[in-house]
Formats: sequence, C-alpha cells, structure tokens
Amino acid sequence: MKISISSNINIPADEAWTLVKRSSTLLYVTRGLMGFKSLSANLPFEWQQGNTEKLRIMLFGIIPVWIHQINFKAISDSRMTMLTHESGGVVKTWNHNISIKSVDNNSCYYTDDVEIRAGVFTLLIWLYAHVFYRYRQLRWRFLVKQSTKK
Repeated sequence: MKISISSNINIPADEAWTLVKRSSTLLYVTRGLMGFKSLSANLPFEWQQGNTEKLRIMLFGIIPVWIHQINFKAISDSRMTMLTHESGGVVKTWNHNISIKSVDNNSCYYTDDVEIRAGVFTLLIWLYAHVFYRYRQLRWRFLVKQSTKK
C-alpha cells in the first residue's frame, strides 16, 4: 500500500533540504510518536547515500518494539530527494521518498511518499503511517517556527 502526504512549509527549499539530511531532524520530527535509538555509538550528523543505519524503534519514545534498518539508497542534492528502503519487525517494506520543491523564495512543498508491505499487518501499519506522517509534517512546521524565531 502507498501513501503520499505533502505540506507547504514556510522555509526556503534549500534550507529545508539541509534539514532533511540531518539525523537530528528525524529525531525532532518523530519525537512523541516514535523515538529511535542507534545500535551504533551515534547517528551521523548527516545521512549519507549508501549507508545503512540500524535503530531500535521506541513507540511514543518509551516502548521498545523492534530493530529497524534504514538503507539510504539515493540522496540527490540537485533534485532535493532522498530515497530510503527500510524494514524491521512486522514491516517487510517501508520505501520512503522525501522530496522538496521550491514554491517561492520563502517556502517549499515537502512530500513524504511511502510504500508499505507488512503482510497481514499492512493495513494496520498503513493506517499508523497516515497518522505518523501527518504528525511529522506538523512537527516540521514547529521546527521551522522555532528556527525563524532565533
């Protein structure tokens, strides 16, 4: 099953793209619904194409569920897209494409496109993903508001 969720974000596209590539941004925009703990010493400052990260998923930031693997298949600065192939626990496929498109000098369009396969749990995981990505994009807007206040 697939989902696509987009938001207009009041930040220049190049600034949004810089944030997309930072591991700290993932931790911020998912905080509350989901947390991630690296199985290695630390997450890299910036995601790198070809790298694979293994993380412990923490529901609501406190309940450990499963080990999740994120493979950074493609990161394109020129197109402002990032494609990951992810899996773990009941989730066999979680292919996630993030894209940033400039709207004008001060805003951009942020999109999460996700393909999910989780066997008999696919519908349940797909429904959760709808909530999760809407929450992530809400947190993106909070992040941008905080950064523009400084």
